[in-house]
Amino acid sequence: MYAESAIELRNKSWGENNYIPQWVKIDDVGLDQFFTRPIIAEQCWESLCKYMTSDGANISYYNFIEPSAGLGAFYDLLPKNRRIGIDVEKFRSSYIKCDFLSWTPKKNGYSYACVGNPPFGYRAWLALLFLNHAALFSDYVGFILPMGFQSRGKSNLIDRVKGLHLVHSSPLPHDSFIDAEGKSVKINALWQIWAIKKNGKEKKPPTCNQYIDLFTVDMRKERLCGQKRMHEADFFLQRTFYKEPPTLVNSFDKVKYVCGYGIVIKCAKTKILKILRTADWRHYSNLAVHNCRHISMCHIRKALTDAGFVDA
Repeated sequence: MYAESAIELRNKSWGENNYIPQWVKIDDVGLDQFFTRPIIAEQCWESLCKYMTSDGANISYYNFIEPSAGLGAFYDLLPKNRRIGIDVEKFRSSYIKCDFLSWTPKKNGYSYACVGNPPFGYRAWLALLFLNHAALFSDYVGFILPMGFQSRGKSNLIDRVKGLHLVHSSPLPHDSFIDAEGKSVKINALWQIWAIKKNGKEKKPPTCNQYIDLFTVDMRKERLCGQKRMHEADFFLQRTFYKEPPTLVNSFDKVKYVCGYGIVIKCAKTKILKILRTADWRHYSNLAVHNCRHISMCHIRKALTDAGFVDA
């Protein structure tokens, strides 16, 4: 009964909220509940406090918000007179029962920081919304986030965060979560700290566009793309792998899992080929939620820029 009423509350809120992408079928989205083990929450909380202090923040001037408070692993660590727990399911009488995306704090002279384990959503869309909403009123945000936030990959989640910049990112142990019954839930995730952007431009990563051109080829029925450009590619590289990293192939028929990249080499072909053939794709890839690894375009480019092939 509790879960049902929580979904109804959330769906009503989402139906009135312009944040929610049009492609999201609200009624099909579950609560995405997995809870942080207290020992992991404590380590994350200590990490946030340490960073805030090093950044010159006076923690005693902050109210702390847990936007998906759940079983209270983070909430229990927050200063008792300066904490706000929010959840669509009221696990504690002290929580505010509402959808975080439709809530904003009162202006009371305090500064705000958010900390917790927000729902992820398909391809991290919901985690991104939570992060961007928190950015509207928070100087600091410490969130457990999906693996898609670890680099500027295909979806480039990092650059879609508004008003904050990433100051810390580290992977969490595989056994960091439990379900509502206390059973272990194995999910790959990150602990990240984001801080309000201060004056000055962030340094952008180097590019290598004068050396290569990349495009995605996907043969999956629901995501067909890249077929018209396949004849342009000098080589192909598969996107996903498990134990054995991929190698360059000259035909897309040799690409496993029917998804990969077409690579057009513009100049310095012999040198570029040597780098791409000897690159350690275990290093130039992301660990995904379910233990496969994903190579993104940014990883291919980084393999080249790390070797000194940088646009003038």
